[in-house]
Amino acid sequence: MPLPVAHGLLGATIVAAFRENFSFRKDWRALLLGASLAVIPDFDLILSWILGYSIKTHGGFTHSIVFSLVAGFLARLLMREKNIRGFVAYAMAMLSHGILDVVTRKEFGGSALLWPVSLHKFRLGWFDYFEFYPNPASESIIEILRNGLEVCRYETMIFMPVFLIVVCYKRWQDRRAARETSVQYRER
Repeated sequence: MPLPVAHGLLGATIVAAFRENFSFRKDWRALLLGASLAVIPDFDLILSWILGYSIKTHGGFTHSIVFSLVAGFLARLLMREKNIRGFVAYAMAMLSHGILDVVTRKEFGGSALLWPVSLHKFRLGWFDYFEFYPNPASESIIEILRNGLEVCRYETMIFMPVFLIVVCYKRWQDRRAARETSVQYRER
């Protein structure tokens, strides 16, 4: 099960890939929103832990395409973006959560991507990902934190380079476009 580090970095990466004239100074709010949207689907774990529902309820409607589309629309309004690009970026950032869960689940779980049409939870289990379900009855808080930090370290090592490659590529692409515009302007 991916932890918030993987989900957040993937959400921010998707938003960065969709931004025009990307810069951290201008787009930091959009990146933060993309990271947050990618983590939000796991709030259904609150139902599992606090309300006493089975952990198998995780991966339901909050991991669906419909939920992602609604969240993308609301995020677009929140950010006051008037183009379709913002909607798609935010919806894809949130949907990345469900898709990452589909790809990394081998055992129970997965994502109900087609909710409300179907409650079937898809899972491919392409990667034998770390399972991180703390069991306070048999593990000390120190062991739980140690295991969680180890998983976060691996997720950072995997997803941070992807984020940095996308950001560097976007900045290079924007600089190249600016140079081409400058050359065309000078030629006139």
